[in-house]
Amino acid sequence: MGKDRFEFARIASPEEIAEYLTSLAVGLKRGEISLESGERQLRLTPPTEVKLDLKVTQKEGKGKVKVELGWKRTTAVRAADLHVAVGSRGDR
Repeated sequence: MGKDRFEFARIASPEEIAEYLTSLAVGLKRGEISLESGERQLRLTPPTEVKLDLKVTQKEGKGKVKVELGWKRTTAVRAADLHVAVGSRGDR
């Protein structure tokens, strides 16, 4: 599967930014994050464990908070995927 990117940048009020972050948090709790901007759409389904990187800097009247969430999709074997067969060999 190739990379699918979704980029968005905007200058907005703290209240508007908080709404974006709240929506991301709700989606993360539900296990599905949907992003849409214009005709661009992306749906993410994070697993049960997600990595959080948080970087904060402040200097000379400037501040920056970088939040990065990441995960790896693991291919877990489900019980329905396991087939065990016992053949008869004539040995008894």
